Amino acid sequence: MSELATYNGGGALSRDARRVGREISRGRLGTQIRTSQVDNVTDVTLAKVENLTMATGNAMQQITRVSQAQRQLEMIAPDAAGRLAFIADDHMLGCAELLSDLRRDLRRIR
Repeated sequence: MSELATYNGGGALSRDARRVGREISRGRLGTQIRTSQVDNVTDVTLAKVENLTMATGNAMQQITRVSQAQRQLEMIAPDAAGRLAFIADDHMLGCAELLSDLRRDLRRIR
């Protein structure tokens, strides 16, 4: 049959056992910290994507609005078509520039 060891009554832990316990606790704490850091980076990245998407969608809506106004005004004054196209293109370039600035600013946020 197998031998059973008697229980000594929970005496003080050896130095090695305490050291190992501290190492395990430090490892777990390090893992929790790294996981929390990754979660934070993920949250920031998702917020950046969401904000850039909203700004891009809004810019597209505004460009469409200007384009519709351009077509309506060209029907009223066909001779102004070139100038209206210039203004509409300038608006589109301005929106693109602002979106580019936003992307740059978002990259700076950590």
